[in-house]
Amino acid sequence: MFFRKVSVCVLFALGFALLIPVAADAQKIELRSAKIYIREIPPQTEKALALLETALEKDPGNNEAHYLLGLIHYRSGNFDQMFQNWGAVTFDDLDRKDKEQFRNTLGSMIRINYQTGQQNYEQGKYADAAQFYGRSVNATSMLQGILRSIGKKNEAEEADNLEIAKQQGYLYWGYAALQAEDYENARMALEQLTEADPDRFEAWDGLINVYYNSQAWDKAIMASDRVIELSEEVDLNTYLIKRDAYFNVADTAGVITTYEQAMKAFPEEKSLYRDLGSIQSTRNDLAKAIEVLEKGTVALPEDQDLLRYLGTNYYNKGLSDRDAGNVEAASAAFNGAVESMNKLLVLEPKSIEAHDILGDAYVGLASIETDEARKMELFTKGEEHQKTKMDLITSGEGK
Repeated sequence: MFFRKVSVCVLFALGFALLIPVAADAQKIELRSAKIYIREIPPQTEKALALLETALEKDPGNNEAHYLLGLIHYRSGNFDQMFQNWGAVTFDDLDRKDKEQFRNTLGSMIRINYQTGQQNYEQGKYADAAQFYGRSVNATSMLQGILRSIGKKNEAEEADNLEIAKQQGYLYWGYAALQAEDYENARMALEQLTEADPDRFEAWDGLINVYYNSQAWDKAIMASDRVIELSEEVDLNTYLIKRDAYFNVADTAGVITTYEQAMKAFPEEKSLYRDLGSIQSTRNDLAKAIEVLEKGTVALPEDQDLLRYLGTNYYNKGLSDRDAGNVEAASAAFNGAVESMNKLLVLEPKSIEAHDILGDAYVGLASIETDEARKMELFTKGEEHQKTKMDLITSGEGK
């Protein structure tokens, strides 16, 4: 009985061993038949696909099957599937003819897709342009991998020479996706570029907008800092995006620092002095508000708005200092309001607001004056300006 069981096992093993070459031969027949279908005119693509998919079911790592499937998907325009199949191919295991076709196909993809991407970008078809640029970049990466796998100097140099074109492809891909509001693909492409070249200004500049529109505030701040660091001429919008990002993370100190940076870069941009002055005023730091607005009036001495804001803040500081019992500081602040409003009247004699603030400032000075004659003189000046203000309003001549 024992001998009989062993005999059965031996026979089973022998039968299984005999099946292996049969299965291998069947697979070779499937691959050979698939090639024939591919080469027919017109190609019988569906039959070839069925055979190759069957071959992969039996042997998921079959090199030739992956290569042929990738070739079919390339010719059918199924590029994502093509990259998936060809990504599983071991180039060194292909025959000479297939190696040549593999390299030539990728080279053709790089050129055609890059050129088509440029055409679509110029026509404003940004989503299509992003797709073409993406295919060009992916084909370049795959070809570089193949060339480097060969292990020869010429091929390695050819792979290195493709790097510049690939980086440019990433840049155009990112900007096309950004224009199409495809922020995820824009982020991926531009971040790939910054990994390859951390000092690529254009990539960081694009990422500012990607992060801002994606509400990735911390990254928007970081990208803005990189652009400011790398560029000699930073666009004002870079500072404004950085400011908004700090606003959104409730970092007031960051907002203020960004305004100060922007004012150094754009000393004649009125809105920067106005807005930062307003922020400091809202924080009840009138001294800082005045400091900012004084800088603004030095840079823009004929700007009437800045003079009005400056006079208002001086007056409010005078009231605050007076109420706090600091007569000396209150006097300096009220006089600051008088000085700035007199400058405004030189530019616009019929300014209603200038006369209004002057009237209040003189009354404020009168309220802290101890000499009665001087007190009355200041109070009278204040009344005169208030009367002038009312005359300008009622006559319609006021500005």
